Amino acid sequence: MEIPVEKNKEYIVEILDNGCQGEGIAKIEGYTIFVEGAIKGEKIKIKILKILKTHAFGKIIEIIKESEKRKEPDCDTYKRCGGCNLRHIEYEETLKIKKEIVQNLINKTLKEKIKIENTIGMENSYNYRNKAIYPVRNKQRRKSSIWSIRK
Repeated sequence: MEIPVEKNKEYIVEILDNGCQGEGIAKIEGYTIFVEGAIKGEKIKIKILKILKTHAFGKIIEIIKESEKRKEPDCDTYKRCGGCNLRHIEYEETLKIKKEIVQNLINKTLKEKIKIENTIGMENSYNYRNKAIYPVRNKQRRKSSIWSIRK
């Protein structure tokens, strides 16, 4: 398959689905592009950042048609922190996305499909995180490492 996109070029795409990390999934001529921060149903202009044989990664340049599920993130550091990835989507929709992710992963290899129940939400959906990332630097070696801890 010839790769139909070029690095650093801009394209207009429709987001067909959301991936395991909440990223948007688009296709150009059958070639998959993952776009962080995009939501299923949106039409966006993207810039291609990285190209691999089977897929590429892009970033949002402009949202042409915004999803009705998009909301303003409730955290000032959301875009630069990396601690969570769905805060730009209404909470009820994130529960549906999580259900679909589990449904797809479980039924990927099964002959007899299993129906996953709805994701149970919380009364207060804020202040709950199970991941922390700590940049650590060794001053003597001037080498940085990142440690990721999950509870």
